[in-house]
Amino acid sequence: MRRLRKALLASGATLLASLWVSGCLGGAVFDLADEPLEGLPPYGEVDPEEAAAVILALQGHAGFVLIDIRTPAEVETGHVPGAVNIDFRNAGFESEIDILDRDLIYLIYCRTANRTGQAFARMTEMGFSRVYDMRGGITLWDQLGYPVCEGPIGEEHTCIGQYPTEPSGG
Repeated sequence: MRRLRKALLASGATLLASLWVSGCLGGAVFDLADEPLEGLPPYGEVDPEEAAAVILALQGHAGFVLIDIRTPAEVETGHVPGAVNIDFRNAGFESEIDILDRDLIYLIYCRTANRTGQAFARMTEMGFSRVYDMRGGITLWDQLGYPVCEGPIGEEHTCIGQYPTEPSGG
């Protein structure tokens, strides 16, 4: 178990470092000690536009993690820039989630939001209180024309789409 934890931490650190170097993560400055975070939706279910606002505000901040919980094969077909992958269908999913820092902010998504609903409930039971669950998953995200990158996470890839420039209704 100790070896697994060290391996997961090392691979996670390597993945985050490679994302930072490859430019998949931006460099916004945001004080995550302030609660609630000004201008951001409350934790819980958010629509893709709200998820985009969270990502734009927090991308590149060490206190924020964007998690795609689909299988690696699904992730390769398209993922949100800056995401890391923790496969919900993997037998080790709960162990991988359990080692995460409960003080960080997480935004989770899957294909259509079925798995994230289950993952969100489990993360809440495990003591995570700063989690966003994106409604509609990457399917709705992609339909709205938001950024999607094809290929494995951590490798060079091409991204298409763009973030919204202004929230609607405001």
